[in-house]
Amino acid sequence: MSMTKTELREKIEEWFDIHGDEMIEDLGRLIGINSVRGAAEDGAPFGSGPKAALMLVSEILEKRGHKTDIFEEIIMTSNIGPLPPLMGILAHVDTVGVGDGWDSDPFEMTIKDGSIFGRGATDNKGPAIASLYAMLCANEICPDLSSGFQLILGSGEEMGCQDIAQYLEKNEPPPNVFTPDADYPIVNTEKGRITPFFGASWEKDTALPKVVSITGGSTTNVVPNLAQAVIEGFSLDDVAEHCRRYSVNANTSAEASMDGELIVITVEGTSTHAATPDLGANAQTALLELLASMPFAKSDGFDYICALCRLFPHGDYFGSALGIEMSDNISGKLTVNFGVLRFSEIEFSGNFDSRTPACADDVDLLGMVRGAFSREGIEMTNHTINSCHHTPQDSPFVQTLLGIYEAYTGKDRECLCVGGQTYVHEIPGGVAFGTGEAGVDNRIHGANEFIGIEQLLTSAKMFAQAILEMCL
Repeated sequence: MSMTKTELREKIEEWFDIHGDEMIEDLGRLIGINSVRGAAEDGAPFGSGPKAALMLVSEILEKRGHKTDIFEEIIMTSNIGPLPPLMGILAHVDTVGVGDGWDSDPFEMTIKDGSIFGRGATDNKGPAIASLYAMLCANEICPDLSSGFQLILGSGEEMGCQDIAQYLEKNEPPPNVFTPDADYPIVNTEKGRITPFFGASWEKDTALPKVVSITGGSTTNVVPNLAQAVIEGFSLDDVAEHCRRYSVNANTSAEASMDGELIVITVEGTSTHAATPDLGANAQTALLELLASMPFAKSDGFDYICALCRLFPHGDYFGSALGIEMSDNISGKLTVNFGVLRFSEIEFSGNFDSRTPACADDVDLLGMVRGAFSREGIEMTNHTINSCHHTPQDSPFVQTLLGIYEAYTGKDRECLCVGGQTYVHEIPGGVAFGTGEAGVDNRIHGANEFIGIEQLLTSAKMFAQAILEMCL
């Protein structure tokens, strides 16, 4: 290395003193594009908005003398130097929808109290622009790198990472890649995931009392905060008293009301992400437990309710009843969220979300689940599965990033494990590096999303430092 790490940092600080305002201006232009995924159009598989955002970042680079390539109209790449890239940064320019509750136009950058507000400010337009400017900075400071660098900007992360999946089918990523789309210091372990679908059917039962229908959650990766059952054959007073007694022990609330001649039981819990189900209270499993404790008439439908209650007992966040409870020192405990249930008088269907540790990759986890269902007469109808992603903490790349984080922030260097999955989940050696900080709620996916200007600038400087330390 021709310059010390300290000398590199001084050069980077000087560069951003000159170009920091330009970076913020370009972020404003990018926030101004509504890049929520839309209907596919000719030349825009994810809609005109994501494509326009991709073309804007390409324009920014082209005007500064950098060649860009657009892969299948969904991913832009740009390289420093003629050599194969040793390192890459992967970010995205698409966003989730807007929603309600904004204090300003979500597609117009607003600066207030040292922070930038707008949809995508943190997820992930701000970090994408920071990555782009880190590339510009590194190239100007040291135009002759001994190894190449590649910037990769996608436009389909928020809808399942279809963009990077297509890209990786035909392209080899750099051996060292980070995405600035999680939390600092470094996420080097991401749990795997299985999402089995299951169900059963039977002849309609007529004996009373009976369950007419159950409506639980609608999204498998969210702990349901509301579930309802329609029942027949009880008095309202008896059901209301049962609900009152049950609510005391279930960390949920349960109420009964009349709907014509039928009774509706409504259970409210606490929603949270499926990766941390123990932080919520699953209204759906609470409702099943409540129903299973009531004296319904013997029937196939009620037998399946009791079976579901045995497989997903309220408060079992770690798959004990399914027989899949496991953990390891790398990625912690397996978690289970019973997220979706639809139950009628003749059939039911359900879906659960399990975040799986590294040790789950060594067993037939789906076979274990299928066996647990089969013993209750329930069929697993479909599934998805992803393995755990882990990059060792002692890898030179991770150690370089940890050292940069400690030098720039003065904070402890550590690696994190998460139940969610980032943009680099399918990239060997990939990690997430920023830009979120513990204790700071940037309102990602919510109203008034923001990123602090200093947070953004410091991130851009760290990214430039990483490029230079890895590629000089």
